[in-house]
Amino acid sequence: MVLLDEVCMKRLILVVLLVTVLPLFPAQAPRPVDAQGSKLVLAYFYGWFNSGQWSSPELVDRPAEPYDSANGDVMARQISQAKSAGIDGFVMSWFGPDEPYTTGVFSGLLGQAAAQGFMAGVDIDMGQDFMSTPESAQNAVSFAVNQLASNPAYLRYNGKPVIFFWKQQRFTVQQWADIRAAVDPNHTTLWIAEGAALEYVGVFDGLNLYNIAWSGSPGGTNATWSNRTQKAGGYFVATAMPGFDESRRGLDREPVVRARGDGYYFRLSFQGAVNSNPHMIIITSWNEFFENSHIEPSANYGTFYLDLARDLISSYKATGSVPTAPAAPEGYDLGHSGAPKPPTSPTGVLAAPTASTLNVRQAPSTDAAQVAQVGYPNNYPLLGKTADGSWWLIDFGGGQGWISAAYARYEGNIGSVPVAQ
Repeated sequence: MVLLDEVCMKRLILVVLLVTVLPLFPAQAPRPVDAQGSKLVLAYFYGWFNSGQWSSPELVDRPAEPYDSANGDVMARQISQAKSAGIDGFVMSWFGPDEPYTTGVFSGLLGQAAAQGFMAGVDIDMGQDFMSTPESAQNAVSFAVNQLASNPAYLRYNGKPVIFFWKQQRFTVQQWADIRAAVDPNHTTLWIAEGAALEYVGVFDGLNLYNIAWSGSPGGTNATWSNRTQKAGGYFVATAMPGFDESRRGLDREPVVRARGDGYYFRLSFQGAVNSNPHMIIITSWNEFFENSHIEPSANYGTFYLDLARDLISSYKATGSVPTAPAAPEGYDLGHSGAPKPPTSPTGVLAAPTASTLNVRQAPSTDAAQVAQVGYPNNYPLLGKTADGSWWLIDFGGGQGWISAAYARYEGNIGSVPVAQ
């Protein structure tokens, strides 16, 4: 993901949930998928590019026509191209009403969508400083529910506006329950959480994984999470993607690379998305060039992926299925993608800091020596807790130490974590 003139990425949330967590309160149960009507296909869209960014050495590929995202003619062209492939709407990363650039671009996108019979919705990005507090998050969600969603071109599913979220794990389930109660207690809009975060289904109405490039079995991954989400009473938005490549990013870890295989991974992941019996399908992405997950016409691929999307979507909407993906190209490896392995825990529970910097201490006390620092958005195996639950013992990768539970949340069944102090 690119933040205006900076480059950032959507960090993979690779959480192994060994214990299913019951939602805080049940979501309104969706109707069976086969009664939903139209087969909605969306694409993640990024609206913060300017012409100066396209010369970046971090790019593996570039648009066929370099552009400025705020240009209305560019938006019109992008919508026309997407619509020609059968895509029904864009889901645009948005930083809230207090950040003027993405707010202005989304307003323009809605106008262009209305003119072409297209839809546009927001993906509220909780990973930036614009959403650093529950209050700022509530303000953004309220604006989306009460202002943006009233536009006739806003993304809807079965008549309800759909709002996507990224990195909602920044706040606890209870904090989101408070926001939901204040903004939309009757679930008049559909909220889609991101990542392997089943515990949020209930407060949120559904789930999308966003990035499945780490998976050598995208069909199995979509099927597993579709089953889990729908059993929890939620809507599942399956992911399809052409590939992923952050190898030029200069990261201090092994880069994630999922080769495209001349369309093989896109065919395989789209087939898996269809077969997972989802409520919606979303393509990651239309134009995230810095992660090389784009299908927008480009210098390297021309219109190949747009044309392939057209073939896949056309088959899906006409028959409810897509042709079986052909054999992988010679030498194509579906194994290791370079993705960091998901953290595992002997208790099946992970600790997720909610602060960007959190001290790890030798003992469960602020007076104890600091041994390391951890922070959001990473997750750590939760090994033990104090009797009152106010301190947690974690494995921070270089050893073990204690963090204050006031600045973290857990993923899994906290009751299974033993008292260690």
